[in-house]
Amino acid sequence: MLGTIYIGLSGMTAYSKGLDVISNNVANLNTPGFKLTVPSFTDALYRNGSGAIEGAPGTATGGAGVTVDTQRPSFRQGEMRDTGNPLDVGVDGNGFFVIDHDGRQVFTRAGQLAFNEDGVLIERETRGRVLVSTESTAATTFDLDEFRTVQPKATTEVMLTGTLARTGTATFDLPNITVIDAGGGRHALKAKFVRNETEPLAWTVEVLDSDEEVVGTGSLQFNPDGTPQEGQTSVGFTVKPQNLPELSVTLKIGTAGSFSGVTSGPTATTSQLSTLRRDGFELGMLTQTSFDERGRLTLTYSNGQQRTPAALLLAQFDSPDQLRALGGGLFAARDGQHVTLAPAQAAGRGSIVGGKLELSNVDLTQQFTDLIIIQRGYQASSQMTSVANEMIQQLLSIGERR
Repeated sequence: MLGTIYIGLSGMTAYSKGLDVISNNVANLNTPGFKLTVPSFTDALYRNGSGAIEGAPGTATGGAGVTVDTQRPSFRQGEMRDTGNPLDVGVDGNGFFVIDHDGRQVFTRAGQLAFNEDGVLIERETRGRVLVSTESTAATTFDLDEFRTVQPKATTEVMLTGTLARTGTATFDLPNITVIDAGGGRHALKAKFVRNETEPLAWTVEVLDSDEEVVGTGSLQFNPDGTPQEGQTSVGFTVKPQNLPELSVTLKIGTAGSFSGVTSGPTATTSQLSTLRRDGFELGMLTQTSFDERGRLTLTYSNGQQRTPAALLLAQFDSPDQLRALGGGLFAARDGQHVTLAPAQAAGRGSIVGGKLELSNVDLTQQFTDLIIIQRGYQASSQMTSVANEMIQQLLSIGERR
């Protein structure tokens, strides 16, 4: 009967700890990246004092109640919720974000990222530095300061598209051709196209600056089918910015024998040209940051340029259920546990979802079901203890009457 009391107490203790686990799970129902813990109950045994071994006479072992393991988190995927913050990220699939927390690598599924006052990418809650990969380094932290601007790049080529008339109007002016110098300055030009009086497939071109000064001339020639002729597809011109190097630019109408650029079809009676594309750009200021599905940090600038200087690293474990919870959504690898780092979508890792956070994976219905089971287990263990106590009291009362 004394054994029954101790066994009942072990049940009450185990179920009490299980209740603590469920209480913590429910309390973190809306905590980003939280992973519920599943209490794992196992039976306890004891050996008798005779030192009997298996196969020997007598009872070698007996039941000693129950124990509970409260250190096994479940890493089932949680719901993704839109936050509207482009630096919030979630992992759809396997993997953990890697955080350098006071010189120690820790791991989390809560991708609440931000740039601190020094421009370093951090996890907001812990202020730990997020590990990324770059073209030059497999695992490092990321500093935004050197990427806040994009230096200007001079224009070298302007590509046109459209039609030059084979009949009808013999001249055409294309205004608003803008080129960028090495300092990021803009220069407005125009091109004047004149068709040859005797050869409708031949044109001369003059490029003029804003002062109507000619800065470049050349000729164009089309094939009978209207495509540009080999060696007659471009005109060069030179712009001379003040206190800057000369700017040499090529005005192109397309590729010889191709209809992808400017053409002069047999039935074309009206000229219509426009700029298809132009290289070079002005000084750009950082306007937006975001992450794509591969975890690449995309920086967008005011001049339309984009940079992807780094990619988030994800950690993967052979047995993630062996991770040790540290609180604050962080986990640590146990001694000897193998971890590998790689970008998203590599070697079985999941995708990155930008602008969203993975919420807790707590299923409230399941937790309440477990709560009822634990409550009944506790009540049953308590009842066994009470019955054993009553039996002992009856036994003592019999001894007193003798």
